[in-house]
Amino acid sequence: MFKKIGLVLALVLTGSIYAGAQMWSNFPQVGGAAYCITYVNGVCQQTVPAGPSALTGSETVPMDTNLSNGRSPQTVKAGLASFNALPVAYEAVTAGSAFYTYTFGNAVGGVVFTASGTISDMRVTAPPAPIDGQQVYVSSTNTITAFQFIANTGQTLAVTTPTVLTASTTAPQGYKFVYRASDDKWYRLQ
Repeated sequence: MFKKIGLVLALVLTGSIYAGAQMWSNFPQVGGAAYCITYVNGVCQQTVPAGPSALTGSETVPMDTNLSNGRSPQTVKAGLASFNALPVAYEAVTAGSAFYTYTFGNAVGGVVFTASGTISDMRVTAPPAPIDGQQVYVSSTNTITAFQFIANTGQTLAVTTPTVLTASTTAPQGYKFVYRASDDKWYRLQ
């Protein structure tokens, strides 16, 4: 009896996943080329255009809230920051610069600083309007001898900021911070 119920449940779930994938089959794909969706006698009749080459950070995804008793809203749009899936920026820095600053945009999830040598002084400022749970990453191809992560206006840091970022060819490098809206603080995760 339970095996039959399990089999029926598995079939229903598999069908649901397949149906969900088919709902979006006619959309352009990020980083993808144009493709044909309708053929007649081996000849393409309908083409989906190529998608954008990369995410910009301003995209949204429709999702259900599942609020009880039918309370509104039942469907919302969530931005990429909700999934910690914002794109990464690459910033070229002149090695040995006396002082370099970088401020995260609200649609940027990480930054990689590239330089031909050691970076002497780097100050990175958090995004001005982060959402609860948003994470940002900071990394560098070269060592930063004087590093500081700074909270933006109205925000604070829960811990003291790291003071150096050591580049490594054998281990992960950089820092990750998460924002908590209830106390307007950035917490260091890594």
